[in-house]
Amino acid sequence: MSVENFSSIEIQLYRRQLILPEWGASAQNAAKESHVAVIGAGGLGAPALLYLAAAGVGTITVIDDDSVEISNLHRQVIHTFASAGNSKAESAALAMRSLNPTVRINVLKERLTENNAAELLDGADAVLDGSDNFETRYIASVACAQLQIPHVWGAILGFDAQMSVFWSGRGPVYEDLYPQAPEPGSVPNCATAGVLGALAGVVGTSMALETLKVLTGVGTPLMGEVGYYSGLEGRWEYIPLLAGDSDGQEKESTPITVSESEANNAEETSRESVINSHNSKSEAVLSGEKGVREVDFEQVKKELEEGSIYLLDVRELHEHEAVSIPGSHHWALSEIRSLSGKGALKGDIPRHLGDGGNQVLVYCAGGVRSLEAAHLLSEVADGEFYSLRGGINSWFENA
Repeated sequence: MSVENFSSIEIQLYRRQLILPEWGASAQNAAKESHVAVIGAGGLGAPALLYLAAAGVGTITVIDDDSVEISNLHRQVIHTFASAGNSKAESAALAMRSLNPTVRINVLKERLTENNAAELLDGADAVLDGSDNFETRYIASVACAQLQIPHVWGAILGFDAQMSVFWSGRGPVYEDLYPQAPEPGSVPNCATAGVLGALAGVVGTSMALETLKVLTGVGTPLMGEVGYYSGLEGRWEYIPLLAGDSDGQEKESTPITVSESEANNAEETSRESVINSHNSKSEAVLSGEKGVREVDFEQVKKELEEGSIYLLDVRELHEHEAVSIPGSHHWALSEIRSLSGKGALKGDIPRHLGDGGNQVLVYCAGGVRSLEAAHLLSEVADGEFYSLRGGINSWFENA
């Protein structure tokens, strides 16, 4: 195929890939005539959107109802500091149009739901799924199967990632990897467990490449396998994944390995019952009764600045050593629990709290472990105990 179908600007934009024998004008034209729907302009969607636009995908639909936050920027490189507070979908569209003015960008500032998924994805030749929650991934999978289009999926956490290409009728689908959704809160997310920004770049860019392959027929898409990437080792491993049988036999599942710190955060997000069971006690403090009160960072900011409140970090030691609120002391919830179970917690209070036990502000990653620790301590120690709502993340937001 000749390059007559391309403008002089497009030829200049794509000349380095047009000369690839495996690509050429034919693949470039296929990309130009294609439509990709990208769910999420976040960590995975950000680099993917940039590379899809740069590669010359003719139409790109961005689906995201969220707004840009400063904490997004270390991994969501399509956005800028100046775009904080603006729509992610619109911010991404602006960046893509600045990169390649020849592509058509559709902006959908809404969340993908069971009710609108088929309509929003209809007409797309492929879906790149950069969502960060199981509910959206299952919705996307069902819609892609219904529309018979490829579903390029990835997930990241900490230093680890997974990626695959699902395509109903041609290979496995997302439900073959995760037959059932995990219990709500049982799997940590980037907000609680953390993620290195460059990892999103590695995986999001790889997802863009897989999308280009399914659009153009160039190369072999990552179907029937799950790519597992360890950022700390810099290695990809590939795990076979079989399509489920129609008789409902149990399917293979290869979940992301969760490190010790991530497991603690998973435990934190899954123990919502702890919060609920203690809410009545927290309310009791307001009426002058002994108990534990959850406080926002702003409520204790002055005391923290003055050093008039004892700050206790109950995360695991390696979490505390990685990053902590300045001036905080450490006593892990796991040790507090163990001592409490043995009836020995009261005897260790002086060693850990010393003379600072009159007012104690307890914090963790998200506010659940700290609430439990504060209640365990308040049962055997004098003084006032507070749990920092939102944990260290709330301090980050106000630092």
